[in-house]
Amino acid sequence: MADNPLNAVNRGVYISDNLPFLKNLNDGCIDLVCIDPPFAKNETFGRKNAKSPDPLKPPLTDAERETESALLRRWGIRNEQDAAQVGIDWPETRYKDIWGWQDVHEEWLKNIEDGYPSVHKLIEATQEIHGDGTAAYLCYMAVGLFEIHRALKDTGSLYLHCDHSVNNSLGELLTAIFGVDNFRSAITWKRTSTHSDAKNYANVADTILYFTKSKNHVWSAQHGEYDQGYVNNNYRHDDNDGRGQYSLADMASPYPRPNLMYEWQGYKPPTKGWRYALETMTKLDNDGRIWYPDSKQKRPRVKRYLNEMPGRIVDSIWSDILPLQTHSNERTGYPTQKPVALTERIIKASCPEGGVVLDCFAGCAYVAVAAERLDRNWLACDINPRAWTVFKRQFNKPKLATLTCAEPTHNVQPAMLGNIVTVHGPDELPVRETPETDDAPPAFQLQAKPRTFKTPASIIPEDEMLKILLEMSGWIAWCCGFANRRSDGTIIEKAWNFHLDHLNQVSKAGTSHQIVNRAPLCPHHNIVKSNHRLHLAEYRETIAKNGELMVSDVLELIDLDYAFQRTMDIYSQRQTPKTLL
Repeated sequence: MADNPLNAVNRGVYISDNLPFLKNLNDGCIDLVCIDPPFAKNETFGRKNAKSPDPLKPPLTDAERETESALLRRWGIRNEQDAAQVGIDWPETRYKDIWGWQDVHEEWLKNIEDGYPSVHKLIEATQEIHGDGTAAYLCYMAVGLFEIHRALKDTGSLYLHCDHSVNNSLGELLTAIFGVDNFRSAITWKRTSTHSDAKNYANVADTILYFTKSKNHVWSAQHGEYDQGYVNNNYRHDDNDGRGQYSLADMASPYPRPNLMYEWQGYKPPTKGWRYALETMTKLDNDGRIWYPDSKQKRPRVKRYLNEMPGRIVDSIWSDILPLQTHSNERTGYPTQKPVALTERIIKASCPEGGVVLDCFAGCAYVAVAAERLDRNWLACDINPRAWTVFKRQFNKPKLATLTCAEPTHNVQPAMLGNIVTVHGPDELPVRETPETDDAPPAFQLQAKPRTFKTPASIIPEDEMLKILLEMSGWIAWCCGFANRRSDGTIIEKAWNFHLDHLNQVSKAGTSHQIVNRAPLCPHHNIVKSNHRLHLAEYRETIAKNGELMVSDVLELIDLDYAFQRTMDIYSQRQTPKTLL
């Protein structure tokens, strides 16, 4: 599916049931969907007593309540019955997170059964195992997720936040819609500290289910702060020269490097040679980045400064983002509100600059706030008009106060809105521009895709493949020229000490595991290259720049275009069944 332009107003807050809103979005116009839907908690939330009609903190002022009423009157909504007619909540209604078949339209189930039988079977199984309530909840979630899947770009991602109540059921539903191959992670966010529970392990974490539209999704690895214990153990040195703490790293090469066997400042070279070329070593020394031991029997080491390190790569356990405290400036009063920092991490990882972020359960506004802080475009939708009051409060806080929240925007052209957050009623939804055709079917016509199982790595066994590729290069690594050598310097024609890696990262290569995309690398560069996500030709430039070549010039390494043609011939020959020859 090709990407299409966004047909909704950027920074638009749409007060609507999310299904008609989602149905009106263009195909492939959203980069990232980040939602915090109901959790099917079988409870009712909101008003606690007559003196506390809503959970907002601070409570609504008379001016806010009058503005809310005026907005509803402009939309022709004067009471709870009018609100129900247009499919939105009345602001004073308590939120009911209790589900039954009365909440499901008969046509939803019929369309799911006809167009997406795998999801229908899942709902039937859920009814059998968990009962009517959870089955009805999954049906409600399914019809919205179909539309989300359609509106996402092929490079887009979905992050769905849930807790232990339904995360397993939602995970199965998302797998049925997005495909098992597009499941990326189940992120665990520790949302609170341990509390006592006499009969169970305390539930202190929520789950964020992460799926993508395809394997070509946007991704940027995020880094967090190192644990203090790690810093204390590894960055124990400080020259008190203003550059801060540093660790000491070995300067010896992990594999033989005969061309780097020079003596340095009276220190004999390591057994396998230095890690750096003489030019690089000299620059490190001039920059004060080499630590020298008292004894010539020991080796110098390179300094790695803590303030220059990116930090630890963020994994799927998030314990470094604290939940909102009672007196947090972000706090709206809703108990399910999440910190802005949580969504900022998600947006940085999965939404490109200039991309569009969508939240269609947007009552707390924290997704829109995070997107605005990071200079992304965004859309929000919520079924309760009170969400607009929350948005105005959040966007009037100092960090975002440069924006204007405007109410009378009906019939105003989006291009004229500028730096404005706008609200749109249930009769002011976007107009879908992409047709519902066979080429771009509506969600209910989608057919469940067959699961793709992992295939053997190649039609050529890996040990044989490694031998073929090494013979092509004269038994030297394609990255730096490393080779197994005898004491006299001659090359040993054996495959040990070489690793079989990919020329291009797996996600970018159509025949990723075949010989046309494979290369023999030295162990060190095979490990490091996996973190760079580069084609080998690009990675060679890094190796050369760092003085890590074991030949005098990159041109002495195998020509990758020549190698590709050779391996294509081999691949084609092996692919052709002998019975057809």
